[in-house]
Amino acid sequence: MLDSIQVKNKLSTEDIIKLCCDLQEDDNVLYDTQGHPIFNTCLHHDGGDSYKLVYFDSTKLFRCYTRGESVDIFQIVQNVKKCEFKEAFDYVVKYFGLSSNGFEDEKYEELTSDWDIFQTLDDYSTEGSNTICEIPEIHENILEYFYPLAAPYEWIKEGINPDVMRYYGIRIDSALNKIIIPHRDVNGKLVGIRGRSYDPVELDEGKKYMPIFIQGQMYAHPLGKNLFGLAENKATIQRIKKVFVVEAEKSVLQLASIYGIDNCFAVATCGSSFSKDQMNLLLELGVQEIVLGYDREFKGGRGEQDTVDYEEKLMKVVSPLLPYVNVSVIIDYDHLTQYKDSPTDRGKEIFEKLYHQRIKLQTYSEEKVSRRKK
Repeated sequence: MLDSIQVKNKLSTEDIIKLCCDLQEDDNVLYDTQGHPIFNTCLHHDGGDSYKLVYFDSTKLFRCYTRGESVDIFQIVQNVKKCEFKEAFDYVVKYFGLSSNGFEDEKYEELTSDWDIFQTLDDYSTEGSNTICEIPEIHENILEYFYPLAAPYEWIKEGINPDVMRYYGIRIDSALNKIIIPHRDVNGKLVGIRGRSYDPVELDEGKKYMPIFIQGQMYAHPLGKNLFGLAENKATIQRIKKVFVVEAEKSVLQLASIYGIDNCFAVATCGSSFSKDQMNLLLELGVQEIVLGYDREFKGGRGEQDTVDYEEKLMKVVSPLLPYVNVSVIIDYDHLTQYKDSPTDRGKEIFEKLYHQRIKLQTYSEEKVSRRKK
């Protein structure tokens, strides 16, 4: 029994051209400079009448550059034939004579906007061995579905240099009101894509960072098994044997904007946890000090309950690191930053004050070196 993915994988670019020409009742096909066929946008949405619908065989998806959306061949048929997915699936199968079976066993995951799906993601794990798990690679071509390298104004206002954003491959998706953030493993392979929303409604609902969906497929990865910025900043971290660990990707880009791309030593855990896998990634680079610079999540002063709770939270994060590496922590007792700010949010002067006031929890020792070699 064929499923939707198998059907799409069986279709060649020539098959797609034949079907789309029939659907648009026009044999006119254009090609871009890379040889990708371009069809009329009437296949994608009612009222469309321009050749801005590009098909990419590497991902079996169309990209409509009028609306900034990605769809597959079944959604094209759904729009043209005004039918549900089942009928579109059967139409494609019958058109190419791929199967005589029905649709009853087909399992197709529709694109969902239900936020609950994100809450079920296994973003991190503190269990596991000392070996670093390899995350499946994502094809680089998937980034073509977003606008080219860009410097969104929302992040320029946050003190991030346009050259830094281009270096990290930042893109935008205007249709989704999101900044697109490619995530790479330590060797530079694309392993995930996250979106940073600038939609006021989503931000009010706390939906700031989220995985990106393209045609029902989520391009997420286990966040606790990787560190954003590690590929880009690995050489600097190895050179100075020190790393600045923050929560969000934005903070990594801010530090690179403050000191320059070649002097950035920051990585982001993309959450408020620090997993064993992330620790191992840094120890493999030979770091001697880990500086934790998480967002300020307390409003009171020293000794007040929310401050004590925050201190205890940070200690839980760093305690597994103490036997292996020197650890220091930034805690903004003087409220130089605002509530929920990262240490990098207020610019170079404030960051350097916080950095030089960091609390050192442990000093370097030969005992730690021997433990790391075991």
